Amino acid sequence: MAAKKGKPSKKGGNNNSNRDEMEQDDRLQAIVLTDSFETRFMPLTASKPRCLLPLANIPLIEYTLESLAMAAVKEVYLVCSAHADQIIEYIENSKWNLPWSPFKVTTIMSPESRSIGDAMRDIDNRGIITGDFILISGDLVTNIEFDKVLEFHKKAHQNDKDHILTMCLSKATGYYKTRSIQPATFILDKSNNKCIYYEDIPLAHSKSKSALSIDPELLEDVEEFSLRNDLIDCRIDICSQQVPPLFQDNFDYQSLRSDFVKGVISSDLLRKGVYAYITDEYAVRAESWHAYDVMSQDFLGRWAYPIVLDANFLEDQTYSYESSHIYKEKDVVLAQSCKIGKCTAIGSGTKIGEGSSIENCVIGRNCQIGENISIRNSYIWDNTNIGNNSIINHSIIASDVNVGANVLINKGCVIGFNVTIDDNMVVPESTKLSSVPIKSGNNDMFSQGLSEDSDSEAAESVIDKSTKCDVLAVDIVGENGVGYVYESDVSDDEEDSISGNLKNANSLVNQMEELYLSDDSIASATTKTKKKRTMSSNSMYTDKDDTEFEDDEDFEEEGIATVERAIENNHDLDTAMLELNTLRMSMNVTYHEVRTVTIMSMLRRVNHFIFTQTLGAKEAVAKVFNQWGMLFKRQCFEDEDFIDLINIILDQVLKIDFEKPELILFVALNSLYDNDILEEENIYEWWKTISQETKYSSVTSLTAKWVEWLQNADEESSEESSEEES
Repeated sequence: MAAKKGKPSKKGGNNNSNRDEMEQDDRLQAIVLTDSFETRFMPLTASKPRCLLPLANIPLIEYTLESLAMAAVKEVYLVCSAHADQIIEYIENSKWNLPWSPFKVTTIMSPESRSIGDAMRDIDNRGIITGDFILISGDLVTNIEFDKVLEFHKKAHQNDKDHILTMCLSKATGYYKTRSIQPATFILDKSNNKCIYYEDIPLAHSKSKSALSIDPELLEDVEEFSLRNDLIDCRIDICSQQVPPLFQDNFDYQSLRSDFVKGVISSDLLRKGVYAYITDEYAVRAESWHAYDVMSQDFLGRWAYPIVLDANFLEDQTYSYESSHIYKEKDVVLAQSCKIGKCTAIGSGTKIGEGSSIENCVIGRNCQIGENISIRNSYIWDNTNIGNNSIINHSIIASDVNVGANVLINKGCVIGFNVTIDDNMVVPESTKLSSVPIKSGNNDMFSQGLSEDSDSEAAESVIDKSTKCDVLAVDIVGENGVGYVYESDVSDDEEDSISGNLKNANSLVNQMEELYLSDDSIASATTKTKKKRTMSSNSMYTDKDDTEFEDDEDFEEEGIATVERAIENNHDLDTAMLELNTLRMSMNVTYHEVRTVTIMSMLRRVNHFIFTQTLGAKEAVAKVFNQWGMLFKRQCFEDEDFIDLINIILDQVLKIDFEKPELILFVALNSLYDNDILEEENIYEWWKTISQETKYSSVTSLTAKWVEWLQNADEESSEESSEEES
């Protein structure tokens, strides 16, 4: 049925038949905002738009278009504000411009737009919207099933004639670490997920206190509501035709959430309905350096499946998948003694020299990496050369960069396009370098018509002659180097807050570097006192079941779910441990809690095998502990840790109503011993204390005989060694 509201398409005239109008309205449309209207990715985006920056060697716009292809979209409009020429050229030379493309792509030049509101008003003026459409950002990675979102949107519209917008929100679990850089509180009607109230909340870095002030009239007709600040805003919206005209009628609407959504749901005149579709699927924007970092690791870890690197979305890609989440293209040359660690992707034409070590990294195409180089948790883009004996830690090195020999690049650095760093230099932590001087004053930049993604020629001309930004940073790049320090006058989050305390909110590392530390480098705590999750004064967590919960209970639930998911899906140990380690740090708990949830999950699996008569008790314990007991090598580091592990097994065996608990305990300890996880000294030390406890006698009968056998075997071995020496 032809839409009654909104402007008709310019492509259609009054002579079109009703049938043609109906077919046009049924074609699902999508609006892609290619400009972020932010400055968080400077200085890289001074010469290249964010949507064309590579994430895991694939331009960000490709992920967005792939998700729309799965959504059966027929028309895609790319709204281009800055660097439009680059985006147009890219699309013209891509598979999306071929006759068999799943949808038609049209680029819209909108050079005057400085916000989402401006872009929507431009869309309304052009009259291209013919029905409901998807509004999405050009820096999104998602595997959301859009048909489910669209179905929710249609049902909401059937039940509420004033419904105009459906927001897609993703649950932020304890594991998940890409909480939005713009956190917010949503108050939703529990019966239908209608958004009653929206409010931005300060970041934890700001240390600002805040409180919600809600008009009671908003809750008058609501029987039950939920207060949520645990949702990631995917910036995926299903909009009706009425949305662009509302931006047109309200010129003060600039942002989509804090202006439009908040204004619409609180307006006594408009009284339009905004609903929330909440999903468990993967959906994250590259809205900050930290988000880019986490998304890269998530993508390598296959969290966005079926959107994975070895799907080879680009026509010339040839990635193959290996164990430990290692991806390689054809024509990669690796020296015999180089070491490629887990979660690493390497593009074609790249050469890595003798003795070099790379882990948790993405290496682009045609890179020349010399000998004895260490690269950890970093992203090296195409055509970059790195000299011998250099060290790069948790940084981004853009395309066409030359790094000399014996160079140390500390964590959190961003080295821009075409920068050259001389030999024997040290780049300080969190340094941002560009090959041309770029003025950092954001107000001046916007006054000259430049957003984050400003045109390269204009960006090069934006030089602050009154500061040092136009002077080569010789002390960092060296006498033969080329590079200028980019320094923001204020925080990278000045769009959201003017507080200087947010300076580190958009850091590449963002205090998350511990995620990539080897487990044995982290001190283990064995205390049984449970730690609470650290909460800022403005944090509000409301249980979806309206029951009050403790943070330690929350960790137990999510930790068990994490291990059970790994066992059920047969994940590799590296992936399972990465998830657990991330969950541990996000909730600030000890390794004792991690060991506890691991044991609980494993024993539940054992109980499942026994209850379903899949395996006998002995076989079930041996199967689970032989395969998954290796997790404890990364959860125990000192002797007291292993003793604590045995105590946990004992306690949990008693809590579960096993028919033969003494057999379960004995086989579990024996399996860990056979796999070199438990040593005799740990077992003997534990047995000294536990053997005196009569309350455990019923469950330790077999274990007592086993310990005695071990001790006798040790004595016999010692006697034989003495005789041989004699």
